[in-house]
Amino acid sequence: MNIAFPSIAKSFSGTAESVLTWVVSGYGVTFAAGLAPAGRLADVIGRGRLFLLGLAAFVATSLACAIAPTAELLIGARLLQGVAAAVVVPASIGLLLGVVEPGKRAGAIGTWTATNGLGAVLGPVLGGLLVDQFGWRAIFAINIPIGIVLVALAFRLLPLDRPQVRGPLPDALGAITFAAATGAIVAAVTRGQDWGWTAPLTMTLLLGGFILLMLSLLRAHGHRSPAVDLDLWRAGLFARTSLASAIIGLALFAHMLMGPIFLAGVWHYSVIKASLVLTIAAVGAMITSVVVGKIGTPDNAGRLSALGALLFAAGAAVLGTEALSATERLWTVWAPAALVIGFGIGLAFASLGICASAAIPEEKFAAGLGMNFTVRQVGGALGIAILAAIISAHDQRLLDAVHQLYRVEALVLLVAVPLCLTLKPAAATSRVPA
Repeated sequence: MNIAFPSIAKSFSGTAESVLTWVVSGYGVTFAAGLAPAGRLADVIGRGRLFLLGLAAFVATSLACAIAPTAELLIGARLLQGVAAAVVVPASIGLLLGVVEPGKRAGAIGTWTATNGLGAVLGPVLGGLLVDQFGWRAIFAINIPIGIVLVALAFRLLPLDRPQVRGPLPDALGAITFAAATGAIVAAVTRGQDWGWTAPLTMTLLLGGFILLMLSLLRAHGHRSPAVDLDLWRAGLFARTSLASAIIGLALFAHMLMGPIFLAGVWHYSVIKASLVLTIAAVGAMITSVVVGKIGTPDNAGRLSALGALLFAAGAAVLGTEALSATERLWTVWAPAALVIGFGIGLAFASLGICASAAIPEEKFAAGLGMNFTVRQVGGALGIAILAAIISAHDQRLLDAVHQLYRVEALVLLVAVPLCLTLKPAAATSRVPA
């Protein structure tokens, strides 16, 4: 979408860019808002069922995006597409872990993380080619035939009638309240720089989001089938893992956005060339995700995630120095640092996935991991806000902004290291009460 956005802006030149950016950010808002409620629902009605429903919805919303005649309809379709994606993600990892033997779950998490890395490798390159050859609508249209095949395979192969938790459906009002709270906070943090941090809209969304969050948690506390499972947070391992995910997610989201900005704005790379260069970190993340799948256990996952955060910090620190300059140094500076960053990302997130799954009972895999992903998305939204603030503060001095952003990333990641080291073997054996 970042690659396609300039082409979309040309197609809807009569729409203000501040409105049109919701094509990108709106998806992130609804995705973050839907993760936790969708995970809880998946455990109750069946992960396979919800995965299939979310996948079908993603195909339908891709079609709506591809044929959208106006910017407003495109934005609306993207908001719904974010909800569909939020349904798919926790259901998919919950479904996977639920059918894998406990001793093989680390490998499953590593493989699942590596496939996300494969998407990060192929997405920008394929997106750039499609936009260049066929226009921006092609990036949505390609989802339709692929999605139809996947829906058919899912219907044939996945268990569709095995709910993990017996009992009533999760509290609908609580789910809506929590989703609205998360969405409001993420929207305010993501767009606050554009609107102004003290603007009425920003302040209303922030204050309203926190009030709704408190109300949803109070409602969950006394409800017999809460939308948010508070028991998860009583497990210290789960809480610490989620916090570490948020901190590293902050650095990751900022890094993912700053990379294209730097390559295009300072080194003046074309869309295709920048996309290919950005795959370096994604390949590194794929490699270490697979490695974690082979060697990772609940006993060593905390140390592996700490090592990942350190590697990520080291690569970011290099990019925060004068070694990264207006003079192109792709193979001597950018590529080595990006590869180290990629190694760190794969180590950190695959290992944190192992820590999270060790803290969650099997019947709550989707709910717990959905909540973990929600916290990561909120951290990522904060990272985007920090990036926007730094770029704004440096006005036309983009290279200075790049250096400062990467130095901030490195410092934030160093904060995560001791937290990751607290994810100790003793904690890994204690689980949340069912």
